[in-house]
Amino acid sequence: MNKNKFIMQKLKVMLLAGMMMVGLGTMAQELDPMQEPELKEDFKKDELISFVKASSKVEAIQMGVRESMADAVKEEGLTVEKFNTMAQAQENSEEGIQNESAEDQKMFNNAFEKIMKIQDEIGGDIQEAIKEEGIEIQTFEQIMHAYQNSEKVKGELDGVVLELQQEQSAQPQP
Repeated sequence: MNKNKFIMQKLKVMLLAGMMMVGLGTMAQELDPMQEPELKEDFKKDELISFVKASSKVEAIQMGVRESMADAVKEEGLTVEKFNTMAQAQENSEEGIQNESAEDQKMFNNAFEKIMKIQDEIGGDIQEAIKEEGIEIQTFEQIMHAYQNSEKVKGELDGVVLELQQEQSAQPQP
C-alpha cells in the first residue's frame, strides 16, 4: 500500500473513531451538544502525536466491540443490515420505525438496549486509552473537531502519521 493511501486510510479511521466516541458520550460532557465547539488550530506537536497514538488504541477497542454489537443484534433476531436500516429510519424521521412490525420494533429496541449497554461499558476503556497517551479528553475532542474542519490541522496530522509510520518501519522487526 503506498504511503499516501495508508495515511488517508489511517486518518479516515481516526475520524470514524472520533465520531463513534461522540456517539458513546465519552467526550467532554460540559459542552452544549447544540453548540459547535470553537475551532482551535494551534496544537503542540506532542499533542498531535498523542492524538494519533490514542486514536489507534481507540480503533483497536472499537474493532473488538463491533463484533459484540453485531452479535447483540443477531441474538435479537435481526440482521445487522436490517438493524442499521431501522436505526437510520429512527434517526431521520418522526415516524421512525412505526412502519415496522411490532415484532421487528421489539427486536430493534432490545438490540438497541444491548448496544447501548456495550457502549456504556467501553466508554471508560476509551477514555482511559486516550489518557494513557498523555492527552486530555477535551484536547482529543478539540483535535478531532479541528481535523474535521481545518485543512491546517489535517495537514499537520498527515505529517505526524507519516513520521510515526516511518519511525515504525525503521525499527528492526523481531
